Amino acid sequence: SGVYNAKFRPIMATNEIWVSWDSNTLITAVVIFLLMHLGLGIYLSNAMGYVVGIVFSFIANTIFTFTQPISINRLIKFLCVCFICYVANIIVIKIFFVFMPEKIYSAQILGMFTYTITGFILNKFWAMN
Repeated sequence: SGVYNAKFRPIMATNEIWVSWDSNTLITAVVIFLLMHLGLGIYLSNAMGYVVGIVFSFIANTIFTFTQPISINRLIKFLCVCFICYVANIIVIKIFFVFMPEKIYSAQILGMFTYTITGFILNKFWAMN
């Protein structure tokens, strides 16, 4: 049983990471795109989507992805990571609009991709470590 767990744990961990992040990305995207569709501005929709996503992400990443206990120290570090990722997301969106200002949904998707990759790296090596 110990050999089985040791052998297959990396595969299971990878699946848990993708399920957690796919769920978080989907929740964030649905909120952002729904609010944009309802007429809220691009940046307000983006901010509100990320607030919802951050709450879900902290719980999911702490428990499932990085299997760490929830703590105040980890929450503070996680929120710092979220701030850095959010700034990167907005920078990417603003740069995208310089070249294609009419592609508002594509800009959001590229910003979300940037946020997700930056968040994984910073959480893995700092916030959840």
